[in-house]
Amino acid sequence: MEKSSLPAGKRGGLFIESSAAEPSTFNWLVSEDATSSSFLNLMFDSLLSYNPIDDKVIPGLAKSWEVEPDNKTFRFKLRKGLTWSDGVPLTADDVLFSFSCIYDPRFPNRNAYDLSVDGKPFKVEKIDELTVQIQTPEIFAPFLRYMSGMPLMPKHILEPYYKDGSLQNQWNISTAKKNPQSIVVSGPFLILSYNPGERIVLTANPRYWKRADGEIRLPYIDYLIVKFVKDANASLIAFASGQTDIEGISPDNVAWVQKGEKIYHYTVYDRGPSTASSFLWFNQNPGKNKNNTPYVTPYKLKWFQNTLFRQAISYGIDREGIISGVLFGRGTPLWGPETPANVKWYNPNVKKYPYNPRLALELLERAGFHRDTSGRLFDQDKHPVSFTLLTNQENPIRTAMATVFKENMKQLGIEVNLQFIDFGTLVTKISDSYEYEACLLGLTGGGDPADGMSVFMSKGRLHQWYPNQPYPATPWEAEIDRLMIEQLTTLDEEKRKRCWFKVQEIMSEEEPYIYLVTPNTYVGLKNRWRNVQIPRIGPLVWNIEEIWTP
Repeated sequence: MEKSSLPAGKRGGLFIESSAAEPSTFNWLVSEDATSSSFLNLMFDSLLSYNPIDDKVIPGLAKSWEVEPDNKTFRFKLRKGLTWSDGVPLTADDVLFSFSCIYDPRFPNRNAYDLSVDGKPFKVEKIDELTVQIQTPEIFAPFLRYMSGMPLMPKHILEPYYKDGSLQNQWNISTAKKNPQSIVVSGPFLILSYNPGERIVLTANPRYWKRADGEIRLPYIDYLIVKFVKDANASLIAFASGQTDIEGISPDNVAWVQKGEKIYHYTVYDRGPSTASSFLWFNQNPGKNKNNTPYVTPYKLKWFQNTLFRQAISYGIDREGIISGVLFGRGTPLWGPETPANVKWYNPNVKKYPYNPRLALELLERAGFHRDTSGRLFDQDKHPVSFTLLTNQENPIRTAMATVFKENMKQLGIEVNLQFIDFGTLVTKISDSYEYEACLLGLTGGGDPADGMSVFMSKGRLHQWYPNQPYPATPWEAEIDRLMIEQLTTLDEEKRKRCWFKVQEIMSEEEPYIYLVTPNTYVGLKNRWRNVQIPRIGPLVWNIEEIWTP
């Protein structure tokens, strides 16, 4: 068993936090949202792990690995004595099964794309019960990092559903509610109970493979309780009055929350610029629904596909106004996919769009739009320019940004209708029905360029402005495809950097995502917790299995 290198603590205690959103699944194969992933990361481990303090991949379920001279063949040695939470041994068969699920065309999932090189899957072989060999079709730069984020699935539980084709329907919300013990895990926590709309209670996995000194089995804490609180203000008040242990604090609330540090024994940590990007995009999907009706009204699709239109919109956004009015000055304008927080991969020289309504109107005129005497904007065919912008109602920063955007667009003669809906409904609209016009969301960011393959590749499921393209819809998307593959298939870090910098430049020139701002990040944590190691980026308690309280 792996032993923690941190000072030994004692067992017991509750860790309580809140979440605005709820998981949509406990099935890693179909998870595509950050909330579901955050829970899955607590419940399932991968062959390797990642230490954000040192920015290094470290052993996980595999105690060691070897790389052949071809830089494409990797051999992993699993730890002896690993078991799933039900006591069944975790072996090489589970690794092979997990990859079989990912690559099976019956089960479309983003992982099949991420764990492929130019559409070619990895070759996975069992050497013996504890040894697996994985060969990539080409040199695959982020391979080891990816292996630290690919949780294994239990063959002995899920194989019947793999065989009958119902795998993607397993371990859903209903399962967690009615039969949580059937969700067998390899990570530090398993589900004790789940009450949608109220809370989820995770309990320590009694068969977890990590130990502390003195043979104490990790995690230390007995229960991890996550309360679902859609109202961000209510969630923050609960933390600031001592009711929860940790809370992300939006920039507009930092000042008053800091006043309670000594009274309620917590600390507010300023972690600098966030890795998270916020952006809006227009639906450029030219497809039709099952009734043969276009997803987007054709004349509006024509606007959205026009680069000059998108650039004009970008010039018409007062990002500094958003920072001062919404973030209370605690933020940075954003012009591309990376934020200054991800120092290694950030390109500071991309095209920028400082607030300039006059230039925005000039670009719109060049694109064939005109304003009437009342100042209302029309296209060449006399259609008034208006569209509906979606964002998730649970996020007050996004709803406030959307409101500022609506006011900015009024100055250009554009009418923006705002629609604030719950996150689950929003995801369905942008990922399934495609019947929407514009959306404001964000990505957590902060990782390797390869993490964005499904976002930036034209075939990607998360290529939101027009996902799952059969072939690149534009020459610039084809160029991004080429660059993303090139950076993916070399171990030359400088070459990777040049490719990713160019992708950032193209994205900022073409503006399929109109980037807005990135806030500074602040997190509050109760002082009673020990073994907390605060990374520059990523979750504050990334090592939650190792934290304890006296």
